[in-house]
Amino acid sequence: MAILLCAAVLPAQAERADSAQPLAFDAGRMVLDGKRKVRVLSGGVEITRGTLQLKAAQVELKETPQGGQFAVATAADGQLVAFRQKREGLDEIVEGQSRRIEYDSASETVRFLGQAQVRVLRAGAPADQVSGQVIVYDHVRDVFEVQGGGASSPSSATPGGAAAPGRVRGVLTPRASSGASAPAAPAEGAR
Repeated sequence: MAILLCAAVLPAQAERADSAQPLAFDAGRMVLDGKRKVRVLSGGVEITRGTLQLKAAQVELKETPQGGQFAVATAADGQLVAFRQKREGLDEIVEGQSRRIEYDSASETVRFLGQAQVRVLRAGAPADQVSGQVIVYDHVRDVFEVQGGGASSPSSATPGGAAAPGRVRGVLTPRASSGASAPAAPAEGAR
C-alpha cells in the first residue's frame, strides 16, 4: 500500500478559533437517540463550526464521553461529501471531497475515505492538490497522510483527477517568494 506523508508539502493548520465554536447543522430530517447520544441527520446536511463546513447526504453525529463530536458523513449514490476550512493565520483554504468523511472534534482530525481529493487554495486560487483512497488531515500535528490503497494499477488517473487504485497523485504549486527579483545583471567587465 502506497503511503505518503505530506507534512512539508501540504501544511495544514485549522483556525484555532474553530475549536471554540459551537457545531451548527442544517438538514431535512434529524433522528435523536438520547441513550446512545447519536443524531442522524439526513436530507442535504450542512454542518458548520467556525470556518469549517461539511456537506453530505447523511451525517451520523455522536457525542464523545469528553463532550466533543464525532461525525460520519456519507454521500448519496454518485456524489461526494464536501469539506472546507480556512487555515490559521494564512490566506489559504483547505477543501476536499470523498465518498465518506469522518470528523473528530477532539483530535481535530478529518479522514477522507474513498475517491479522496484534497486541495489548498491560496488567495482563492488553486494551489496544491493530492488524491488517493484515504487522506487523513490532522490539524494538531499539521500533517496530511495519503494512502493509495488496493492493488497498483499502471493506468492513468481516473476521471475527475482521482488517483487510480493503489496510487497517490498530486500537484504542488511553488509558493511565491516575497523577495523575488529580476535576475542580477552581469558584473562589470564580464562578457
